[in-house]
Amino acid sequence: MSIDVNIWAILVSSVVNMVVGALWYSPPLFGKHWMRLTGIAREGLSQGNRVVLYVGSYFAGLILAGILAVVISATGVETVWEALILAAMVWLGFTAAPSYANAVFEGKPLQLWAINSAHPLVSVLLMSVILIEWQ
Repeated sequence: MSIDVNIWAILVSSVVNMVVGALWYSPPLFGKHWMRLTGIAREGLSQGNRVVLYVGSYFAGLILAGILAVVISATGVETVWEALILAAMVWLGFTAAPSYANAVFEGKPLQLWAINSAHPLVSVLLMSVILIEWQ
């Protein structure tokens, strides 16, 4: 089995993940609702070390994009449609299902689970398109 990945596609995909997150959790989209559901105030968000937050977020996106690139290559996916299906299946099995179980056991609102788990869905779908097009 040959694994062939494009490092530039992985780097760009991890930036896309951060952009999606910034938009996703912005006040016009889901930010206000997310803050209400988590009890986190806007002021509390600005108190964290932004460098650590952004570097950590980029690194997490880099891992996600890198693993997705390897899975796409290893499975022989060649078309955008196949990449989207694979990304959705990976998200469903490795993100949505376990995070749902955690939310249920932690007694978290299902709306919060939906907001938090749909962000990676959008990210992996966009990443899969970049990764397959730049393969």
